[in-house]
Amino acid sequence: MNTRSPGPIACRSCDLHDVCRLCGLIAIGEHRSMQRTGALRTIRAGARLYRAGEPAHSLFAVRQGMLKTVDVGTDGEERIVAISTPGEVLGTEAFGMRVYAHDVVALQPVVCCELPLSLLSDQYVRVRELAVALISLLSRASKPRIALARGSIRARVGGLILDLARRLEQRGLDGQRFSLGMTRQEIANLLDTRIETVSRAIQKLSREQAIDVEGQWVTLRSLRPAD
Repeated sequence: MNTRSPGPIACRSCDLHDVCRLCGLIAIGEHRSMQRTGALRTIRAGARLYRAGEPAHSLFAVRQGMLKTVDVGTDGEERIVAISTPGEVLGTEAFGMRVYAHDVVALQPVVCCELPLSLLSDQYVRVRELAVALISLLSRASKPRIALARGSIRARVGGLILDLARRLEQRGLDGQRFSLGMTRQEIANLLDTRIETVSRAIQKLSREQAIDVEGQWVTLRSLRPAD
């Protein structure tokens, strides 16, 4: 079975593209060689990109693979609060909090572009266009996701699949056939329900020929948003 992570995406499809481009243009404008705006980070499935409370030193743009953002309770139990797909940016809370607010864990083998905040602090005070790009980035990062933990379980599971499909298609990736990136338990955690309920809902969508299912991989057929 194919276990390849979605991506990699083209730089132009990434939310961090304008920021990286402007940092490069600053270097050219000052008659210096093009400077590197960041470095690639590879994270194995199950490993953390960063932990809550760690000093926030970088932004991370997802180039390939998917990650989950989790809150860890005092009892050690994880609560999944978000899923990140290629092209999206993690760590934007660093601008206001100086520390990371959540744990971020790779669901699949992941490649991220790391943009050190020190590079931005060297540049944005001098360049109005870069400041505008940063504001745009923060606006996209703060845009609320659909309410996945509301409605019938069929609507929740179907809504999650359609949301992932839409986000992948926006980045030029395949939104018709893709890996959910999550176990049934992780989907249940995200949707605030039980694993058995998730499994039944996915099986029902498959019987209705709304989707085809092969492990974590789904193919959209007649699935549509719930009315």
